[in-house]
Amino acid sequence: MTEPATPEPGAPAAPPPPARTSGPRGRRARRARAALRWLVLAVATGCAAGLAAAVFVALLRLLTHGLLGGLAGFEPATTVTEGDVHGWTGIDRPWALPLITCGGALLASLIVARTAPETAGHGTDAAIDAAHLDPNGMRGRVPAIKTITAGLTLGSGGSGGTEGPIAQIGGALGSILSRRAGLTGVQARTLVMTGLGAGVGAIFQAPLAGALLAAELLFLRGFGWRALPPALPASFVAFGVFGIFLGYGPMFGDVSPATGFAARDVVAFAVLGVLCGALGRGYAYSLHGVGAVTRRLTAPADGARRRAVPAWLPPAAGGLAVGLLGLVVPAVLGPGYGVVQRELDGGALLGMSFWLVLLLPLLKIAATSLSIGTGGSGGVFGPGLVIGGAAGAAVWRVAESLGASTGGPAPFVVVGMAVCLGAIVHAPFGCAVLVLESTRTPELALPIVLAMSLAYAVVGDHTLYRSQRERDEPGAADALAALRARVRRGRGRAAAPDAVPAAPADAPPGPADPTDLPPPDDGTCRTAPERTRK
Repeated sequence: MTEPATPEPGAPAAPPPPARTSGPRGRRARRARAALRWLVLAVATGCAAGLAAAVFVALLRLLTHGLLGGLAGFEPATTVTEGDVHGWTGIDRPWALPLITCGGALLASLIVARTAPETAGHGTDAAIDAAHLDPNGMRGRVPAIKTITAGLTLGSGGSGGTEGPIAQIGGALGSILSRRAGLTGVQARTLVMTGLGAGVGAIFQAPLAGALLAAELLFLRGFGWRALPPALPASFVAFGVFGIFLGYGPMFGDVSPATGFAARDVVAFAVLGVLCGALGRGYAYSLHGVGAVTRRLTAPADGARRRAVPAWLPPAAGGLAVGLLGLVVPAVLGPGYGVVQRELDGGALLGMSFWLVLLLPLLKIAATSLSIGTGGSGGVFGPGLVIGGAAGAAVWRVAESLGASTGGPAPFVVVGMAVCLGAIVHAPFGCAVLVLESTRTPELALPIVLAMSLAYAVVGDHTLYRSQRERDEPGAADALAALRARVRRGRGRAAAPDAVPAAPADAPPGPADPTDLPPPDDGTCRTAPERTRK
């Protein structure tokens, strides 16, 4: 036997063998480091999104009280989380209301045009589009500009939601952190959607729904499963940070004691599902139609250097029209969540005009199309909840007048909110959980399933968010198939442990085992950090 060679005296010592990082132990170590890194990024994104949501809501309340309350003498209806619950008040200075809605939209559109044109319109679609096309490209100024312009639009009475602004703000914060961490490809897209979901979960005080929406809103069909693991901790962290400043209670309070329903209400829930599907399609058609007309008017003519219509004019005209409509129907002004709070109360709903209850869904569609479809800065997700809640209130009011319902309106309002929005944005699970979390009504899950199925049949492939695409990553069925294949391979190896003969000691080294090699680069590797884009 050959003796091992001994080093000569004075010769330099041989370098130690490199640490082995391949094999099962190395793979586990890499996975642990990656999981820790993602946890840190998720927590940081959640903290930033929760703080941004709190700042945005505080600014919106301040502007609403100062512009509508101080100048026009009008107070919109409020929700439980705003403390003093009350309906909308009269308008002390009616002549000022159209000027305020027009002025707020005009100022916001001028800021958008001069600083960040990508913040015009509803922010969720912009965030989804950025996640697909350039997840690292959202500029650092977007959160501040969107906060200011959406606060001006909604605080002056524009009809829009708070979800769109915080979705774009949270997505932009995720994009900024993604650049700083050197993420690319699918990883960067995942962090953008994580920020989007964390912001929405915080502002609606529904963290589980925020995580589900981060996974659902990206695609027209199915889940973006990669976004779910980081979105869960990010959404709960954002909810915790938001609650430090504005409280932790459900947005509409605990509605569960008022949600009793009878078996004969199933027919009314089915009618509500079909109605919500039709309203969802009408909402998308109206919003996109107004947007198309606005783009044609503001597009430069062939060979012309200037636009046919200035970009700031359509939002200002839309704000003026919404102000005039608000003189007749004040319920269409602002986000409208307080109107939903009133509709959950049977006594308050019976005190409203019968025709107002029936026409409110259509009027809210018109007001939101004029405010946001013309390029105003706001959201379209929240109005979808208000439209669905108003549809549920209308169905109950008709059933009550016919003696076909003995319970209160709360079950119909809750089901309408979840179904109308969930069907038209193709996010049934996230929207259902959001409404159930916001009202504490898990017992309404079955009516929501029934009505959602019918609404989906009516909606078809139409969607409120045109940036949604077909899924381009493995889904749940693919993951289960891969797991079954791995289990079968493991059983085969265990059944034939001696199938591969051992190589002799003096044989040349063969090719490495593919399972011991580092994972291939799939375009999502870490790169050098980028500077924040302003």
